[in-house]
Amino acid sequence: MIKFLQGLWARISGFLFPADYYAWQTLIYLGIFSFTMSWVARLTVGKGFTVNLIATGGWLFFALGIGWFLEEAKVRFFGIPVAPWVMGAIACLYIFGIMPWGSWEVGLMSWPLISVAIIAVPSFLTWELQPKLPPPPVRQQLILLTLLALLFSNWFQLYFRLQTWFDSYPSLLADDFARSGFVFRASEPPAEKARGIVLLTSAETEITKELDNTPWPYVERWLLGLDERLATIENSTVASLTSPQESDLWQLQAVSDALENGSYVLNLMALWSGPASTQDGYYLTKTCVVQPRTVVAATPDTPPGEQPPPMARVECDLATPKTAGRPTLPSVSN
Repeated sequence: MIKFLQGLWARISGFLFPADYYAWQTLIYLGIFSFTMSWVARLTVGKGFTVNLIATGGWLFFALGIGWFLEEAKVRFFGIPVAPWVMGAIACLYIFGIMPWGSWEVGLMSWPLISVAIIAVPSFLTWELQPKLPPPPVRQQLILLTLLALLFSNWFQLYFRLQTWFDSYPSLLADDFARSGFVFRASEPPAEKARGIVLLTSAETEITKELDNTPWPYVERWLLGLDERLATIENSTVASLTSPQESDLWQLQAVSDALENGSYVLNLMALWSGPASTQDGYYLTKTCVVQPRTVVAATPDTPPGEQPPPMARVECDLATPKTAGRPTLPSVSN
């Protein structure tokens, strides 16, 4: 047992305390020392050029030490050295993640290019910092790595660009990406993401509030100015959307049809004119039926010979089906 503990301590001490100062452990310790001094300077002096300089040295020592260790241990991923990519990640973490002028998006997009630059530096500079020309096989390998880094960087940029579009235009998430060559959806399209549903729900609420339990003659007069009333509902609803960028991309329209029993059918339509998987976009539909209720019996206060008018009742479907293309809007009949 004692020999086992002695051997274990010998391996641990050999790993932490190398026999030669020219080792990766020295750089790691210098990085830890620099981090400690930077925090001491920050607590005593505050923010300033000296504090940032010491912290920068700590990150530099730490990145070089980690890279040296990985290269010395010959850590490979599918035959590709991991050390330059880890050093590039540490550099991007500091430059674009810690510093106030940076951002995580820019850091992730720059990471492949900075890693390839770290790989290329020893091929173009000697230990005396004299320029040199690498042999043709090395140049070919560097060109391939640069192209691969550009591809990765473009993929990251495409991802962030799509996320920005989805944040600004959440209705795009409700569309179908089955024919897309670079977007994959892991679940079914969330229909509630389409802001047209909010538009139709608000129109339903306003129409119900205006027409439900009102005299039938008022309903007929109200339907005569349907277009103007819908424009008012559209302006108030679109202004309250959580995504104001979509204000000009949604349009509310309606068609009223009279039935034989005297009722009216209102087909409310929210038209999307923004980017879509179909050529002419799509639209969402909600159907409401306005029908007269049974005539209320006369009360003692009713003048003789007059019968109270029927009252209106509004019922709307819960479903909001989605249809590709543009709707055919006939002339409004009342």
